[in-house]
Amino acid sequence: MKTAILILGLFFSLTAIGQSNEYIVLHRGDTINGNVKILTKQIRVIKASADTSLFNSEDVLLFVKNNKPKTVLRLILYGYTDDIVEVQSSYYRDPLYDTTILLTPVISGEKLNLFTGKDKRGVVYFFIQGQHDSIPVQLLYSVGGRMPDKASWGERYEYVSYISHFRIFENQLREITQDCEYIKEGHLEMLNYMESSLKAFIKRYNKMCN
Repeated sequence: MKTAILILGLFFSLTAIGQSNEYIVLHRGDTINGNVKILTKQIRVIKASADTSLFNSEDVLLFVKNNKPKTVLRLILYGYTDDIVEVQSSYYRDPLYDTTILLTPVISGEKLNLFTGKDKRGVVYFFIQGQHDSIPVQLLYSVGGRMPDKASWGERYEYVSYISHFRIFENQLREITQDCEYIKEGHLEMLNYMESSLKAFIKRYNKMCN
């Protein structure tokens, strides 16, 4: 009886894998179907045959589920938190991850494209990619007592009684849009690190500056 139950469970497991609506697309063009698991530095795919394949994240272009593609990006992620209590704690340091994340397209097929992604804490980040850029670039944002640079991100710093919001993304977008006369300083200063704000700004840029 136990053997029959075990075989039946294995059958349903393999059937579920065989009917998986998930797959990855490699940079070289191959499509790999199966149940997909995003790991820190690799992508694991369990195929219909129950064979398991591991791929380095750098070799994977897209993860597709329910016909919705997401860009696979292996990167050093420069993290932040809006939790003021945490930022003012004696142990706080800006999060820094060597990881793989999935990017959801917000604006695509344009001169400047926008993506959103989440880290393992569920914190939201934004990325941009120009027409000629090979990979999306993170828009940087930090909350704390001092302005971090990439070299010092992740280092612990001493308690401060004040908190500043470092809008590094504003300077990144200023540099990208500096040749467009229709993007004024006021447009940049009004930006927030939010999807609605960044989406409206980039849509304006794509419409007015082509």
